[in-house]
Amino acid sequence: MLLAIALVVLGPERLPDVLRTAGKVMRELRAASNTVMRELTDVLEEQPPSIRPARPALPETTKPSEPTAKT
Repeated sequence: MLLAIALVVLGPERLPDVLRTAGKVMRELRAASNTVMRELTDVLEEQPPSIRPARPALPETTKPSEPTAKT
């Protein structure tokens, strides 16, 4: 659906260039994101265990309450 709208708005001459540019931008963003994640992981692994942030605790499971007897 989006492709059809883009074809009408941009026309068949400009659409391939716009899609190519969008693909390049997406690749660059993904590469930048991977670089940041890799650097953060490296920094966190180098820290001593006492400085590392704790993992969030999982919520405790609660037992279902017993039904109360109606009087």
